[in-house]
Amino acid sequence: MKKYIFGLALMAGFVLTSCDTDNEGAIYNPSWQNISFEMAKPAQLLTQESSLTVPVRLIRSNTTEAYTAHYTMSSEAEGIFTDGNGGQVSFDKGQSEAVVTLTANNMEKGNLYQAVLQLSDADVALADTTTKSAVKVTTISVMCDYNWTALGKGFYSSPEWWEDEYNVDILQAEGASPKLYKILGLFQKGYDIKFTINDNNEVYVPQQASWVHNSYGTVYLWGYANEDSSSFAGMYDPNTKQASLTMVHFVDAGSFGAYTDTLTMP
Repeated sequence: MKKYIFGLALMAGFVLTSCDTDNEGAIYNPSWQNISFEMAKPAQLLTQESSLTVPVRLIRSNTTEAYTAHYTMSSEAEGIFTDGNGGQVSFDKGQSEAVVTLTANNMEKGNLYQAVLQLSDADVALADTTTKSAVKVTTISVMCDYNWTALGKGFYSSPEWWEDEYNVDILQAEGASPKLYKILGLFQKGYDIKFTINDNNEVYVPQQASWVHNSYGTVYLWGYANEDSSSFAGMYDPNTKQASLTMVHFVDAGSFGAYTDTLTMP
């Protein structure tokens, strides 16, 4: 890769000091319910089915008594998510966590669906304002993925950005229009690069994570042949089976610039 070197992260050690057990303070016993979703943005769920059951975990601090918390659910995806819990979740006495279940139905291939759950004002008012740890809102994301068919080996050449070339595995999404492909682990294992080729042989690479830089974090890319955010990367020649991919590479701190690679399809 051009001018970028991976380094090993060094972990700083911590020195543990002994403590005087004679001066231990009183054990903290929370009086607030402090109801909280486990995470604000749980990991995106992936399925190839049209329906999926989605568990959502909630936690609380005070377990001395039973308690019922309330929440609302909203989604821009009409007719997809249903909540069979009636907008409430019950904690038994002594129970610090509980799970409600959502159902996603009628999902179509290639679409991302999201639902937002929000605690009631009454439950938010019972949060521990000292720790401020309660998660009031959580966003549930479900991706209904395509069925992918292996096309075989392609050949990728990156003379400037990576200063390398190599064979790559390419898959095609069944039934997608325009034709949708992905290159498995192109720049880093676990980061597949998706692109489309339309009827005019135009290649589009949408914005997506491509690898992780040790210093700058996630590196994103998108098609940049027109030097804009249209995701247009170049043209595909069906005679040579070669595609031109001009892409800009960037992180939160800024851009590494645009470079042109070539991909030969199987």
